Amino acid sequence: MPPDGPAFFPEREDPMKERNRYFVLAMAAVTNFCYGCAYIWTVFQPEAKLRFGLENAAANRPFAFFMLSFTLGGVLSGKLQQHVAPRLVVLGSNLLMCLGFVLTAFVPVEHPALLTVTYGILSGFGAGAAYNALVALVQKWFPDRRGLVTGITICSAGASGLIMTPLCNGCIKSLSFSGVMLVVAGLYLVLGCLCGSLVTAPPAGYMADYHPTHVAVSSRQYSAGEMMRTRQFYLITFAYMFALPAYFLINPMMKSLGVERGLSEAQAVAGVMAAALLNVAGRLLVPWISDRLGRKPMLVVLFVVNIAAIAGLIYARGALFLALVVCIAFAYGGYCAIYPVVTADYFGSKNAGLNYGIVMTGCGIVSVLCPFLTAVGNAFSFVTAAICSVLGIVLTLVLRKPE
Repeated sequence: MPPDGPAFFPEREDPMKERNRYFVLAMAAVTNFCYGCAYIWTVFQPEAKLRFGLENAAANRPFAFFMLSFTLGGVLSGKLQQHVAPRLVVLGSNLLMCLGFVLTAFVPVEHPALLTVTYGILSGFGAGAAYNALVALVQKWFPDRRGLVTGITICSAGASGLIMTPLCNGCIKSLSFSGVMLVVAGLYLVLGCLCGSLVTAPPAGYMADYHPTHVAVSSRQYSAGEMMRTRQFYLITFAYMFALPAYFLINPMMKSLGVERGLSEAQAVAGVMAAALLNVAGRLLVPWISDRLGRKPMLVVLFVVNIAAIAGLIYARGALFLALVVCIAFAYGGYCAIYPVVTADYFGSKNAGLNYGIVMTGCGIVSVLCPFLTAVGNAFSFVTAAICSVLGIVLTLVLRKPE
């Protein structure tokens, strides 16, 4: 097998590939818009509660399993990328995700548990596999601007929440839960297939002699097994896990909790859109700044924001509630963008897809545990999330470059 290429279903040689790397970045970013579909569940959650007669914890479960399957899809995608051309991984994964949406539209009201299978498992798995393939791909094209291009690619997934939330919310009363699911499936099918078919991998050995000096970067290309035998893998994975409860707790009930805290429905929807906008901003700005100031200082800042915001949400109402929610969304966007870069910095870009997929498995575990915290009560769950962020700071501070 070539050192940086697939063993079968390879990309065809293209002498213009180096000149086309910005085109690949653009197509990857547009395609990745589809895989922010998890963030629109906050619009569907109140409708699911009414349609299927669910409590908060049960209505949040499809989102939780979406995130778990998202991470597992990323692991499989990382393995496939070592053997299959990226565009085939993206196209196949996109079809699976859209199938999950279609099946969700036809879930009978007497079997709400199927939402976890269709939306949670099928769509989540497909979205995670495609997302991981695109992030790993742009990092290989841009080892000289790894943080910036990762941020651009990932922020488009956050933009999905910003754009699709008002569209879905505006249509859901007239088209129903099922109708909007089918519209979303059709949109993502067309967009994902058209733009996903245009992404390509760089040639073997592309920019192999590039060595940055401003961030801690490993000179070794770690396999997944080698990575998992390092101390740094566990520090990064657990720090990432501890970063996420704040957002995973608030996201699926952002709209409904906002109404409970004194907002009108229109204000709550505006809050969801504002959170999506800050999610996008975090994805774009945080890795770009970290290219210049370093990854660890940025991570510490994000954890501090998390602690202050999630603790404040225990009692916050009205405008303060909205302000704290958007802070959490900004921090979450930053985490999503910076941890793929940290993984590639510490363990190399050759196996970045698989390595980051494994790091993300902790995120899936957290997503499944969060509904159980919600069932205990918001105050307890928010305090737990704040404590997790404190632990994240500790793990980040002791992180050192692999030898």
